[in-house]
Amino acid sequence: MITVKTEVRPSSIGGLGLFSNQFIPKGTLIWKNFTDSELILTQAMFEGFSDYMKSVFRVHGYLDKKTNEWKLPLDNSRFFNHSDKPNTFQDEEGNSLALYDISINEEITVNYADFDAGEGYFNAF
Repeated sequence: MITVKTEVRPSSIGGLGLFSNQFIPKGTLIWKNFTDSELILTQAMFEGFSDYMKSVFRVHGYLDKKTNEWKLPLDNSRFFNHSDKPNTFQDEEGNSLALYDISINEEITVNYADFDAGEGYFNAF
């Protein structure tokens, strides 16, 4: 669940991205791991979906490394783009925090490898 003011708009990384609408100091909680803000599927449920719906989960969701469940965020966190040098990090509880100060209008990025088992974005295309 997103905990800071953001907006979705075109990204130079690709497609749409999530941008800060406020100054975010280093260490600020940006996304809280809260299961009520995600659609969660078992692998068996995922396999029963159409190819189109599988692609939606692969692009906007992820296969959780810890639980082996498919998760599709219901808020705008589905627009976090990947970066090998993100401006956020995940703590032990799976929350995303600012790795350094994030300016207003700066795109908020994550490293998908921190939480995605690799079935998601990396193999979507």
